[in-house]
Amino acid sequence: MQDKIKSLEEIRGSLSLLESSGKCIVHCHGVFDLLHPGHIHHFREAKAQGDTLVVSITPDRFVNKGPGRPAFNETLRLQALAALSDIDFVVLNNAPDAISAINQIRPKTYIKGAEYKDHSKDITGKIIEEINAVESFGGCVHYTSDDVVFSSSSLINHHIDPPSEEVLRFMGYMKGKYKADELLAVLASLKDLKVLVIGDAIIDTYQYVTPLGQSGKGLHMTAKLLEKELFLGGSLIIANHLAAFSDNVTLLTALAHNCPYRDFIDKTLDRKVQAAFLEHDHPMTLCKNRYVLQDGKQCTKLFETYSSTDPILSQSASEEIIAYIKEEASGYDLVLVCDFANGFTNEMIIEALSNVETFLAVNTQINSGNRGYNVITHYKRADFISLNEGELRLAAHDKLSPLPVVLKRIATKLSCPSISITKGIDGVLCHDHLGDLSIPAFTTSVVDRVGAGDSYFALAAMCLAIGQPFDVAGFIGSLASSMNVQVVGNKESASMPALGKYLVRLMK
Repeated sequence: MQDKIKSLEEIRGSLSLLESSGKCIVHCHGVFDLLHPGHIHHFREAKAQGDTLVVSITPDRFVNKGPGRPAFNETLRLQALAALSDIDFVVLNNAPDAISAINQIRPKTYIKGAEYKDHSKDITGKIIEEINAVESFGGCVHYTSDDVVFSSSSLINHHIDPPSEEVLRFMGYMKGKYKADELLAVLASLKDLKVLVIGDAIIDTYQYVTPLGQSGKGLHMTAKLLEKELFLGGSLIIANHLAAFSDNVTLLTALAHNCPYRDFIDKTLDRKVQAAFLEHDHPMTLCKNRYVLQDGKQCTKLFETYSSTDPILSQSASEEIIAYIKEEASGYDLVLVCDFANGFTNEMIIEALSNVETFLAVNTQINSGNRGYNVITHYKRADFISLNEGELRLAAHDKLSPLPVVLKRIATKLSCPSISITKGIDGVLCHDHLGDLSIPAFTTSVVDRVGAGDSYFALAAMCLAIGQPFDVAGFIGSLASSMNVQVVGNKESASMPALGKYLVRLMK
């Protein structure tokens, strides 16, 4: 069995010998997380199309079906496939798609399931590239029959990694109202949404350390610096979340005139984001330095510093931003304000934002640099507000009243039809004219919570801006947030294919 398992580098040599003797190579590719009768049928039909069947699998690090997947690691998946008599070789791919495997295997026949016959239903959009790669070697594509159909995701959901009772109830509600294809169509429809993002530009630095103990010359603790990573933060990462779904995203923010991170920002910001950067004379673009102890996948933040918490906009710079808002905001479908109160917004800019007629989504964040000063009630109105519970209660000056009572009070004060209150592992409470809706957290496994609220805000705001009901907007935003907490910091922005696959998995 072990002889069947080959590396991507080894497989070409083995196949060349077989081809020289006239053997026809057939290739299947997938995750194959849980083998079931549908897979057996798929492989048997594949083997009938030639002489030698090669199956390549997606590595663990590229399986993007949401938290907890794959259920079985790549070693176990390789071994399970190698145990099947119809399969001659099993290969671990080195990429998130099948292209590199196809280029090495060069099959005469490439096998896809019946569900791929309609190319428009391929969430990843990679099927055309796969076909082109196969045909470049003179091969062809064969679609297997659909007379034996099972779903690995459905089987895992129900029997191996069942969700919580809260998730089961909510997903029962969603499945009763919507089909997966309808929700995927919502994601696809975001492509043409025109979005203007306004807010603070932040750079997050993660400095990974290991403790050394107490200093030999003082009472303070010391640590060894292991490595350092930079991530986009604030409005920069939110713009990237949006650009993963929309082709029309503009970012209005301010950067220091000689910003030392400008090359990093230009390189990391999604190419689809149109940058409207105002340069200011403040010596530094805000950088948050986090000193982090990493234990396996878990991150424990030990200490954090801010490069500055001072206002960065002069009177003339503020007037320039206000003029931009007044002249340009009406040309967008959504104005999304991420107000971190780290020097970019002020009373005059907030006034201008409150007066825009475009769909206005606002998040006012409490952080260490503005604690107690940045509240949503600085704004006169909004069409959608996303806050955490502490931010809501601070704005209402109410610590003890039931959350729905506080929420409705703020909604009335700001004439806001839609408000989300994010509650971490307790999910999200959504309020609109239909009442309150609780959406559970879809994962309790957390690597890092930084940025989870930003990804929720971005996706939920987009859905509401195109007229989707709050259950759809909250569900899609919650999926983005659940995926965000699986990575360190803002290492990855939201992904249309990954979120789509996660959505389909939960709807099965």
